[in-house]
Amino acid sequence: MKMVYSLLLIGVLAIAGCSWMPHFGKDSASQKDSAPQKQTLMKSLTGEVDYDLPQPLPAGAYLEVTLSDVSRQDAPARIVAKDRIVPIGGSPVTFVLSYEPSDLRDGVDFAVSAHIQQGSQLLAFNDTRVSVLGRSGNDGPVRIVLAAAH
Repeated sequence: MKMVYSLLLIGVLAIAGCSWMPHFGKDSASQKDSAPQKQTLMKSLTGEVDYDLPQPLPAGAYLEVTLSDVSRQDAPARIVAKDRIVPIGGSPVTFVLSYEPSDLRDGVDFAVSAHIQQGSQLLAFNDTRVSVLGRSGNDGPVRIVLAAAH
């Protein structure tokens, strides 16, 4: 019985010892060409959207919440994250926007916007800016109030 445990221990140690050894068979040129993999942890911004519409939401309506870089006034906003919620359900509706921290730049203004839409028809939208992250320092939870579209 001791012999079986001894052989098992030798096998485990041999396998464990191989894990620290460099990988042979790769030439140094191929090791230089391969860029190191960058791993980042996703972050998220949470919140809720409140709406009070004069009529019930039609079938097929959806809520879209967007996190955008709004720092450049001479260019369209750069979308950082987006969440589409279908079916919407009752107000308030919670959302989660997941984003890569590397997509955020220092000294930049970010805003969250939301709208309810059915097909090409806009039903509701937020008519006030909701600044988040960046210079605002607001990292959630965020509250967005929608107004009915006319």
